[in-house]
Amino acid sequence: MATGRDPAKLAEVRALGADTVIDTAVSDAELARAFTAARGTGYDVVLDYLWGRPTEILLRTLVPDSFTFAPPTRLVQVGEAAGPGLTVTAASLRTSGVEIYGAAKGSNAETMAEGYGRIVDWARSGQLVAELDRVPLSDIENAWRRTDSTGRRLVVTP
Repeated sequence: MATGRDPAKLAEVRALGADTVIDTAVSDAELARAFTAARGTGYDVVLDYLWGRPTEILLRTLVPDSFTFAPPTRLVQVGEAAGPGLTVTAASLRTSGVEIYGAAKGSNAETMAEGYGRIVDWARSGQLVAELDRVPLSDIENAWRRTDSTGRRLVVTP
């Protein structure tokens, strides 16, 4: 399952083999219905790049209808594209089987330095390329409002 709010990106993910794609740019009730329909017997692992509203709704849908203990769902928090915070109800943790982890769990200075070194090597060799939009600082207000930079990184220049 993959979620997001960009229909073109969701189509790409489906083409890569996602069995279900869910558009998060819908009402809370519609999103909850989509999560519930996709849930089946549950999720083993959720790699969460969104956080915020979609994750809050997902957690609510994992609460069982009766007092049973659901199979564990390991939620690995990676990013916060949909927001930096959320409200977690007690029931979402008490009976859902959800275990929340940060993506850096088990990392230390040595492994972080090794990962950083690999990324630098890939960038230097051309294996890792980022598309950039360069914008002068004097135009930052307009750049901040842009919605056409999907997949590109904004670089502010003097």
